[in-house]
Amino acid sequence: GVDCSGLIQLFLNFNNKFCPRGSKDQIQYFKRKIRINKMRKNDLIFWKGHVALIVSKKKLIHGYGPLKKVVKMPIKNTITKIYKTANLKVIGVRRIA
Repeated sequence: GVDCSGLIQLFLNFNNKFCPRGSKDQIQYFKRKIRINKMRKNDLIFWKGHVALIVSKKKLIHGYGPLKKVVKMPIKNTITKIYKTANLKVIGVRRIA
């Protein structure tokens, strides 16, 4: 299997871009901050200890721990679900340069 930050690292490495391994390092490495209402395809959305990749205006993909698999989910539902189940709010959105 692969976790959330490993998924992002694999995606970027496959596209010939460097990416640190952990979500904590990824949010620091990608410096271009984006407001949540300005997200677009290929932006990264972060929670404490978690990261997902925006794949369209309404969907994201991430390694989702409770299901133990990589899933594509609606952005709004994911933000709500992570807040309700883990009490985590979005801490940042970064654009991959």
